[in-house]
Amino acid sequence: MPQRPCLMLTRPETESARFAEQAQAAGWRGSVMSAPLLEIVLLPLDVAALTGARTLVFTSQHAVSALSLATDARDWVVWAVGPRTAQAARAAGFAIVHQSGGDANALLDDLTHSPPLAPVVHLRGRHAASDIAAALRAQGQDASAVVCYEQVAQPLSAQAMARLRQGGHVVLPVFSPRSGRLLADAIAAIAPLPTRLHLVAISTAAANAATISPLASCHVAARPDARSMCDALATMQQTLEPLGKPR
Repeated sequence: MPQRPCLMLTRPETESARFAEQAQAAGWRGSVMSAPLLEIVLLPLDVAALTGARTLVFTSQHAVSALSLATDARDWVVWAVGPRTAQAARAAGFAIVHQSGGDANALLDDLTHSPPLAPVVHLRGRHAASDIAAALRAQGQDASAVVCYEQVAQPLSAQAMARLRQGGHVVLPVFSPRSGRLLADAIAAIAPLPTRLHLVAISTAAANAATISPLASCHVAARPDARSMCDALATMQQTLEPLGKPR
Protein backbone atom coordinates (compact mmCIF):
# COMPACT_ATOMS: atom_id res chain seq x y z
CA MET A 1 0.00 0.00 0.00
CA PRO A 2 1.46 3.42 -0.90
CA GLN A 3 2.69 5.46 2.02
CA ARG A 4 1.06 8.77 2.80
CA PRO A 5 2.91 12.03 2.15
CA CYS A 6 5.32 13.13 4.86
CA LEU A 7 5.40 16.70 6.14
CA MET A 8 9.06 17.35 6.99
CA LEU A 9 9.51 20.37 9.26
CA THR A 10 12.95 21.97 9.38
CA ARG A 11 12.23 24.98 11.62
CA PRO A 12 13.66 25.12 15.16
CA GLU A 13 12.09 22.49 17.42
CA THR A 14 9.51 24.69 19.16
CA GLU A 15 8.32 26.32 15.95
CA SER A 16 8.15 22.94 14.19
CA ALA A 17 6.01 21.48 16.97
CA ARG A 18 3.65 24.44 16.84
CA PHE A 19 3.29 24.31 13.06
CA ALA A 20 2.71 20.56 13.16
CA GLU A 21 -0.26 21.16 15.46
CA GLN A 22 -1.57 23.93 13.20
CA ALA A 23 -1.20 21.80 10.07
CA GLN A 24 -2.97 18.82 11.62
CA ALA A 25 -5.74 21.03 12.97
CA ALA A 26 -6.15 22.39 9.44
CA GLY A 27 -6.53 18.87 8.05
CA TRP A 28 -3.07 17.50 7.25
CA ARG A 29 -3.52 13.72 7.13
CA GLY A 30 -0.03 12.50 6.30
CA SER A 31 2.85 11.75 8.62
CA VAL A 32 4.89 14.52 10.26
CA MET A 33 8.63 14.53 10.91
CA SER A 34 10.60 17.19 12.77
CA ALA A 35 14.09 17.71 11.34
CA PRO A 36 15.33 21.13 12.54
CA LEU A 37 18.03 22.77 10.44
CA LEU A 38 18.30 25.69 12.87
CA GLU A 39 18.75 25.97 16.63
CA ILE A 40 17.96 29.23 18.41
CA VAL A 41 20.54 30.38 20.97
CA LEU A 42 19.69 33.49 22.99
CA LEU A 43 22.60 35.88 23.52
CA PRO A 44 23.29 38.13 26.53
CA LEU A 45 21.70 41.49 25.81
CA ASP A 46 23.48 44.64 26.99
CA VAL A 47 20.60 46.81 28.21
CA ALA A 48 22.85 49.86 27.90
CA ALA A 49 22.39 49.56 24.12
CA LEU A 50 18.75 50.50 24.67
CA THR A 51 19.51 53.70 26.58
CA GLY A 52 17.40 56.52 25.20
CA ALA A 53 15.38 54.26 22.90
CA ARG A 54 11.67 55.02 22.66
CA THR A 55 10.58 52.31 20.24
CA LEU A 56 11.65 48.67 20.00
CA VAL A 57 11.14 46.67 16.83
CA PHE A 58 10.79 42.89 17.17
CA THR A 59 10.89 40.63 14.13
CA SER A 60 10.83 37.42 16.17
CA GLN A 61 9.49 36.16 19.45
CA HIS A 62 13.06 35.06 20.23
CA ALA A 63 14.06 38.71 20.50
CA VAL A 64 11.24 39.23 22.99
CA SER A 65 12.59 36.30 25.02
CA ALA A 66 16.13 37.70 24.97
CA LEU A 67 14.97 41.11 26.19
CA SER A 68 12.80 39.56 28.90
CA LEU A 69 15.84 37.74 30.27
CA ALA A 70 17.89 40.94 30.31
CA THR A 71 15.53 43.41 31.98
CA ASP A 72 12.16 43.85 33.62
CA ALA A 73 11.68 47.25 31.96
CA ARG A 74 8.72 47.46 29.61
CA ASP A 75 8.42 51.20 29.03
CA TRP A 76 8.97 51.17 25.26
CA VAL A 77 6.53 51.34 22.42
CA VAL A 78 6.78 48.10 20.42
CA TRP A 79 6.40 47.35 16.74
CA ALA A 80 6.05 43.61 16.05
CA VAL A 81 6.42 42.01 12.64
CA GLY A 82 3.28 39.87 12.93
CA PRO A 83 0.68 38.32 15.25
CA ARG A 84 2.90 35.69 16.87
CA THR A 85 5.57 38.22 17.80
CA ALA A 86 2.95 40.75 18.92
CA GLN A 87 1.36 38.12 21.14
CA ALA A 88 4.76 37.34 22.69
CA ALA A 89 5.39 41.04 23.36
CA ARG A 90 2.01 41.50 25.05
CA ALA A 91 2.54 38.34 27.11
CA ALA A 92 5.92 39.74 28.20
CA GLY A 93 4.17 42.81 29.61
CA PHE A 94 4.45 45.48 26.93
CA ALA A 95 1.46 47.81 27.00
CA ILE A 96 1.71 49.49 23.59
CA VAL A 97 2.24 46.93 20.82
CA HIS A 98 1.68 47.71 17.14
CA GLN A 99 1.28 44.66 14.91
CA SER A 100 2.38 44.59 11.28
CA GLY A 101 1.43 42.31 8.41
CA GLY A 102 3.76 39.37 8.92
CA ASP A 103 6.97 40.12 7.04
CA ALA A 104 9.74 42.71 6.85
CA ASN A 105 8.28 44.45 3.80
CA ALA A 106 4.95 45.04 5.53
CA LEU A 107 6.74 46.19 8.67
CA LEU A 108 8.89 48.70 6.81
CA ASP A 109 5.84 49.99 4.98
CA ASP A 110 4.07 50.55 8.31
CA LEU A 111 7.12 52.24 9.84
CA THR A 112 7.42 54.49 6.79
CA HIS A 113 3.81 55.63 6.81
CA SER A 114 3.57 55.83 10.62
CA PRO A 115 7.06 56.89 11.72
CA PRO A 116 7.80 55.51 15.20
CA LEU A 117 9.00 57.50 18.17
CA ALA A 118 12.78 57.78 17.86
CA PRO A 119 15.33 56.56 18.67
CA VAL A 120 14.34 53.12 17.38
CA VAL A 121 16.17 49.89 18.22
CA HIS A 122 15.58 46.72 16.21
CA LEU A 123 16.23 43.60 18.32
CA ARG A 124 17.11 40.85 15.85
CA GLY A 125 18.92 37.61 15.14
CA ARG A 126 22.39 37.29 13.71
CA HIS A 127 20.93 36.39 10.33
CA ALA A 128 18.13 38.53 8.93
CA ALA A 129 16.47 38.70 5.53
CA SER A 130 16.14 42.50 5.78
CA ASP A 131 18.13 45.19 7.60
CA ILE A 132 15.27 47.11 9.17
CA ALA A 133 17.50 49.63 10.99
CA ALA A 134 19.47 50.47 7.85
CA ALA A 135 16.27 50.98 5.88
CA LEU A 136 14.93 53.34 8.55
CA ARG A 137 18.20 55.29 8.64
CA ALA A 138 18.01 55.68 4.87
CA GLN A 139 14.69 57.44 5.45
CA GLY A 140 16.29 59.79 7.96
CA GLN A 141 15.08 58.01 11.09
CA ASP A 142 17.29 57.48 14.14
CA ALA A 143 17.55 53.69 14.21
CA SER A 144 20.03 51.02 15.27
CA ALA A 145 20.08 47.24 15.64
CA VAL A 146 21.10 44.90 18.45
CA VAL A 147 21.75 41.20 17.78
CA CYS A 148 20.26 39.21 20.66
CA TYR A 149 20.05 35.65 19.36
CA GLU A 150 21.81 33.27 17.01
CA GLN A 151 20.20 30.95 14.47
CA VAL A 152 22.77 28.13 14.46
CA ALA A 153 22.70 25.81 11.44
CA GLN A 154 22.22 22.11 12.18
CA PRO A 155 22.85 19.07 9.96
CA LEU A 156 19.94 17.12 8.56
CA SER A 157 19.16 14.28 10.95
CA ALA A 158 19.81 10.64 10.03
CA GLN A 159 16.08 9.98 10.37
CA ALA A 160 15.27 12.74 7.89
CA MET A 161 17.88 11.52 5.41
CA ALA A 162 16.49 7.99 5.66
CA ARG A 163 12.95 9.22 4.94
CA LEU A 164 14.13 11.26 1.96
CA ARG A 165 15.67 8.09 0.53
CA GLN A 166 12.48 6.03 0.93
CA GLY A 167 10.55 7.39 -2.02
CA GLY A 168 6.97 8.58 -2.05
CA HIS A 169 6.11 12.22 -1.41
CA VAL A 170 7.77 14.59 1.08
CA VAL A 171 6.38 18.08 1.62
CA LEU A 172 8.90 20.71 2.72
CA PRO A 173 7.60 23.96 4.26
CA VAL A 174 10.13 26.81 4.10
CA PHE A 175 9.68 29.89 6.30
CA SER A 176 12.68 32.05 5.39
CA PRO A 177 15.29 32.47 2.65
CA ARG A 178 18.07 31.24 4.93
CA SER A 179 16.24 28.07 5.93
CA GLY A 180 15.49 27.54 2.24
CA ARG A 181 19.19 27.73 1.40
CA LEU A 182 20.11 25.36 4.24
CA LEU A 183 17.47 22.88 3.10
CA ALA A 184 18.63 23.04 -0.52
CA ASP A 185 22.24 22.43 0.54
CA ALA A 186 21.25 19.50 2.77
CA ILE A 187 19.26 17.83 0.00
CA ALA A 188 21.96 18.45 -2.62
CA ALA A 189 24.43 16.63 -0.36
CA ILE A 190 22.40 13.38 -0.52
CA ALA A 191 21.00 13.65 -4.06
CA PRO A 192 19.85 12.03 -6.24
CA LEU A 193 16.76 10.90 -4.36
CA PRO A 194 13.87 8.64 -5.35
CA THR A 195 11.46 10.81 -3.36
CA ARG A 196 9.18 13.37 -4.98
CA LEU A 197 9.80 16.66 -3.18
CA HIS A 198 7.15 19.36 -2.80
CA LEU A 199 7.97 22.86 -1.57
CA VAL A 200 5.58 25.12 0.33
CA ALA A 201 7.18 28.56 0.84
CA ILE A 202 6.04 31.45 2.98
CA SER A 203 7.23 33.97 0.37
CA THR A 204 8.64 34.20 -3.12
CA ALA A 205 12.03 35.07 -1.61
CA ALA A 206 11.98 31.88 0.48
CA ALA A 207 10.96 29.82 -2.56
CA ASN A 208 13.71 31.32 -4.72
CA ALA A 209 16.32 30.59 -2.05
CA ALA A 210 15.35 26.91 -1.85
CA THR A 211 17.06 25.87 -5.08
CA ILE A 212 16.05 22.22 -4.80
CA SER A 213 16.19 20.23 -8.02
CA PRO A 214 14.17 18.47 -9.13
CA LEU A 215 10.99 19.66 -7.41
CA ALA A 216 7.72 17.88 -8.07
CA SER A 217 5.79 21.03 -7.16
CA CYS A 218 6.16 24.41 -5.50
CA HIS A 219 3.47 26.47 -3.78
CA VAL A 220 3.89 29.97 -2.31
CA ALA A 221 1.55 31.02 0.49
CA ALA A 222 -0.87 33.82 -0.33
CA ARG A 223 0.27 35.71 2.77
CA PRO A 224 3.37 35.36 4.98
CA ASP A 225 1.60 33.69 7.91
CA ALA A 226 0.91 30.23 9.33
CA ARG A 227 -2.74 30.18 8.24
CA SER A 228 -1.80 30.79 4.61
CA MET A 229 0.91 28.13 4.84
CA CYS A 230 -1.72 25.68 6.10
CA ASP A 231 -4.02 26.68 3.24
CA ALA A 232 -1.22 25.97 0.75
CA LEU A 233 -0.64 22.61 2.42
CA ALA A 234 -4.33 21.76 2.09
CA THR A 235 -4.22 22.57 -1.62
CA MET A 236 -1.15 20.40 -2.05
CA GLN A 237 -2.63 17.49 -0.11
CA GLN A 238 -5.76 17.60 -2.26
CA THR A 239 -3.50 17.22 -5.29
CA LEU A 240 -1.50 14.37 -3.76
CA GLU A 241 -4.52 12.60 -2.25
CA PRO A 242 -7.60 13.65 -4.25
CA LEU A 243 -9.76 10.96 -2.68
CA GLY A 244 -8.11 11.03 0.72
CA LYS A 245 -5.86 8.17 -0.32
CA PRO A 246 -2.13 8.29 -1.14
CA ARG A 247 -1.19 8.03 -4.78
